[in-house]
Amino acid sequence: MNEIRTKKNRKKELSKSFKDELAQHERYTALKEEMDTLKAEKKSIENSVREGSPKESAELEDLSTEIKADEELLSDMAMSLIMKNESVELVDENQSRYVPVLSVKFKKDGEKREA
Repeated sequence: MNEIRTKKNRKKELSKSFKDELAQHERYTALKEEMDTLKAEKKSIENSVREGSPKESAELEDLSTEIKADEELLSDMAMSLIMKNESVELVDENQSRYVPVLSVKFKKDGEKREA
């Protein structure tokens, strides 16, 4: 774990160094400001189009929420089957096969252990 933390700290230092150098680069700064302006304009256009079609916009949000809930349910069902040592596989209408992919991440919980 210490080796990973050391590498992360070094990566952070190098990233900061590059950001500092980029901040001094005149053309980069100008392009970044232009991109921020264009992003804001793009967002404004997207919002005005959504406001022009409130029914479809609401439906889009509802569908996104439903898809997320369905995917979570599917994931929970797959995990239950895996925990029971059963195989898990899905097949769609095109006969494409889907298998679960598991991932483990570590997150600091804020508690310190006594040595």
